[in-house]
Amino acid sequence: MSLLARAEAFWREHALLPVEMKVLVAISGGVDSVVLAHMLRERGQPIGLAHANFQLRGAESAEDEHFVRALAEGWGLSLYVERFDTRAYAEAEGVSIQVAARRLRYRWFEALCEEHGWEGIATAHHLNDAVETALFHFARGTGLSGMAGIPLRNGRVVRPLLFATRADIEAYAREHGLEWREDSSNADEHYMRNALRHRVLPILEALFPHFVENAGNTLRHLRAADANAQHLLRRLLRPTEDEGVFSISIAEVEAMPAPTDALFDLLQPNGFTPEQVRQMWSKRHSAGAEWYSEAGYRVVVGRGEWLLTHRLVCSEMLRLHADDLMVRLADGSRMFLTETSAQSALADAPNCAVVDADRLRFPLLLRRWQSGDVFQPFGMGGKSQKLQDFFTNQKLSVLDKERVWVLENADGQIIWVVGLRLAEPFRVTPQTSRCLKFTWIKH
Repeated sequence: MSLLARAEAFWREHALLPVEMKVLVAISGGVDSVVLAHMLRERGQPIGLAHANFQLRGAESAEDEHFVRALAEGWGLSLYVERFDTRAYAEAEGVSIQVAARRLRYRWFEALCEEHGWEGIATAHHLNDAVETALFHFARGTGLSGMAGIPLRNGRVVRPLLFATRADIEAYAREHGLEWREDSSNADEHYMRNALRHRVLPILEALFPHFVENAGNTLRHLRAADANAQHLLRRLLRPTEDEGVFSISIAEVEAMPAPTDALFDLLQPNGFTPEQVRQMWSKRHSAGAEWYSEAGYRVVVGRGEWLLTHRLVCSEMLRLHADDLMVRLADGSRMFLTETSAQSALADAPNCAVVDADRLRFPLLLRRWQSGDVFQPFGMGGKSQKLQDFFTNQKLSVLDKERVWVLENADGQIIWVVGLRLAEPFRVTPQTSRCLKFTWIKH
């Protein structure tokens, strides 16, 4: 069976590449990406080419770009080329050259899809790449996801050649008389992946005939097991009422056969390390403990739960003046100011507060609460209470507390803990002559 026929069967099995799908092919000029582009073109797939010039190999990089331009012109395909100052980016971000190149190209590919309507991004990773990746992860230490190698799809990105070996691809290129470029950096064994390719894999292939194909079958089983495990584990990750905040029940994780491994599998996609997860487990009853991942996510220990969020709390403050009708909060929420009569002074929802307008001293300050804040909660007969104690009584989580806004009078008194409690000195009384209603519309 030809490679293209095998590819068709593989793509159908995994619903990977509908023939009408508009696909942007990442092309370096190497044999893998040239073969992928040729196969999709032969199939009649609507494709375009995208070449990232990382400018890391001097004249070689320029020659690769020239080759790809000539190839696209000869095949009548649209081509996008971008040149990156990869070394400068890596230095500025404090990452390796490999990480920098990966970030730069995938961000650019996504931008091309948004701008030009491409529906998928096809990369030419093949079975050898997947096996090398699994070995690399195994050597460094990993979980089930890492051992599964390279995923078939990740968002828009698809890997149509994961079924084919490097030998399959090179044979196809020779059969169809294709030309390609050789990347000299692939021979540099200072890169761990190249050392695995040139030193370790040949030994394994000599010891175990058909090692790559057999390892590919193992990876397929591992990917299936990982997909099933992730499907079940994701049920532990529940959205909360706050947008972008997810809860993981500590009790449910404790009931798992391997709880720390389950927690790691849940949080690894968000960039958390095994050491961070071990700390989360040992401090699971320490409310307020928190961790940040390099991917920008945050986990906080709440009441019987871990809270996962990507958003950071904004500390912006706003001034409200007597003639304001509406102000927009930093998190996208809005505060409306409406004059109302004493006869209709009762707040009709938790997000509303009606106050004695004569007690207000403008400009008012709308801000996040701070440690040490004290107010006189309505209904406590004028007694003062620390906001921290008030939050505890209200059973607010750590993240709930961070999202609390307070409305403060110009004399420093707290008027309203927004959405939670009015302060006693500002309540409407029989002697009130003017009322002002505050309405908070949450984003």
